[in-house]
Amino acid sequence: MLSALGLALASTTLSFGVVALPSPALARSAGPIGITSRVGVGAGFVDTVALDATAPLTRGARGPRVADLQRALIAAGFTVRGGADGVFGAATQQALSSFQTAKGLRPTAVLDVTTAHVLGLGPAPALPRRGDRGDAVVTLQRALISAGVTVRGGADGVFGAATETAVSSFQNTRGLAATGRVDVSTAIRLGIAPQESVAAASTTAPATAVNTVTNTATNTATNTAGLGTSAPNVQDASMVSTATNLPRRGQTGESVALVQRALIAAGVTVRGGADGIFGSATETALKIYQRGVRRPATGVLDEITAQLLGLLPAPTMPRRGDRGDSVVSLQKGLLARGVSLRGGADGVFGAATEKAISTFQASLGLAATGRLDLVTYFAIVTGEATNASSSAASPGSASSSTGSSTAAPSTSTPSNSAPSSSAEPISAAIFPVQGPCWFTDTWHAPRSGGRRHMGVDIIAPTGKAVYAVADGMITRKFLDRPGSLGGNALRLTAADGTYFHYAHFSSFAEGIDVGSQVVAGQIVGYVGSTGSSSSPHLHFEYHPFGGAAVNPYPLVKKLDACKVIDVLPQPGSSTAATAPSSGETSN
Repeated sequence: MLSALGLALASTTLSFGVVALPSPALARSAGPIGITSRVGVGAGFVDTVALDATAPLTRGARGPRVADLQRALIAAGFTVRGGADGVFGAATQQALSSFQTAKGLRPTAVLDVTTAHVLGLGPAPALPRRGDRGDAVVTLQRALISAGVTVRGGADGVFGAATETAVSSFQNTRGLAATGRVDVSTAIRLGIAPQESVAAASTTAPATAVNTVTNTATNTATNTAGLGTSAPNVQDASMVSTATNLPRRGQTGESVALVQRALIAAGVTVRGGADGIFGSATETALKIYQRGVRRPATGVLDEITAQLLGLLPAPTMPRRGDRGDSVVSLQKGLLARGVSLRGGADGVFGAATEKAISTFQASLGLAATGRLDLVTYFAIVTGEATNASSSAASPGSASSSTGSSTAAPSTSTPSNSAPSSSAEPISAAIFPVQGPCWFTDTWHAPRSGGRRHMGVDIIAPTGKAVYAVADGMITRKFLDRPGSLGGNALRLTAADGTYFHYAHFSSFAEGIDVGSQVVAGQIVGYVGSTGSSSSPHLHFEYHPFGGAAVNPYPLVKKLDACKVIDVLPQPGSSTAATAPSSGETSN
């Protein structure tokens, strides 16, 4: 079936270098550093897309670089009117500005080095690190001092133990991993992330790109500041990995670290991080990812999983208006899955085929767009897809919160004994809000910046209790800040990786923090209107098995308790908890 759709790759090689790339992708390099991929096309070869980042990308630009930017923005959940047409106009400018605002960056609407990195289009910018001296270190130290962190010795321009301790202290108070190293997230929080122009360094195509583009420019990866080298027992950096020789359990090396970084970039936690060791943690993360993209949860990195992660070149998929054998094969796949198709397999991708794709997507619990994405495509052509009751939509969907966040330690990852592909995800057992309240189905309603509403809004007075809907652990905590969408927010994760996202709290309940174990019905916060909110309400999302959000309206409608105005009895207390006074602040 894959061959019939033109998926056969005449020759595909991946050379895994020793530089830690910022996101899963296929980059072209003039030397041994980086990843090189060649894709067979007819009798020849073309290199997979790699951006020439020697100049800023601004309004008025045209070409493959712009198309890659547009695809990355769309993959991040920001609508670009006109799609990836390769023209940087008002629509692209607006989408880019909205993305920057959402990520805590200055909305310059210019593709700078930091924005490119956050989008998965380039390497990390050069940032100060221990041992450095000079103005960049002075800027860092002054930013730390301005943030209320003591730097022993002051802004002396020397990045030593005192500065490392101060960075670690800042990270700890902001909910970041307290490493003492200045990474991009820390730089953004400190307001020192460079946004002047795109660095003249090799950049990579977004993992979601599905087409290959000829690019003859030579790109070199020269900026390796803070990216580190290989994990212990790294395999030979010149190792060739193909679809038949992908990393597997028990292996170590940079190729494994690349897989781990791809999983992390897709929104899946890998316990231990990108350590280059393919053990139970990586296998578990692969299973979680595979469930999310409707693949059999084997924990094995197969060819299709690698393509979905952006580790192997993705196929060129048919689209509306196309005709020919590839469309016939697609249509036959839909018919084989029991989907009705008006006109049958006629080789014409028109309204009937689009409608059939939409029907198939809905049957899997995916967004019924009628357009082919990789998850839908592979589900059709392989027939191996799992349905909505056993998996979630593709992982990595953006939540509504973009403020300062605290992530749970790696031990909060679901256990290695992840549920089988036939298991039902954990669901809500308790309605999340104290009454009186009301709500309606606003799933996928349009929002600013081209976003879609990914949850349900439960309208209630400020200060009403918000409950844990299931037993689990608080794995993320977001604090309100200028430009944040979700304001004060929490993520509650259940034992199978399913998580519930809450946003717009006025404050958090006492003792609720990352790592807190909670039980269904326990108060975790109080209704408010922090973040991007014009009236008090709870924004509530449901992510089965840790994948993308699915419509939570049917779930909360089934549990509707808006008429229950008394606070539920709380664990370990004989009396109901009360909301904090308006003078209290969130934790």
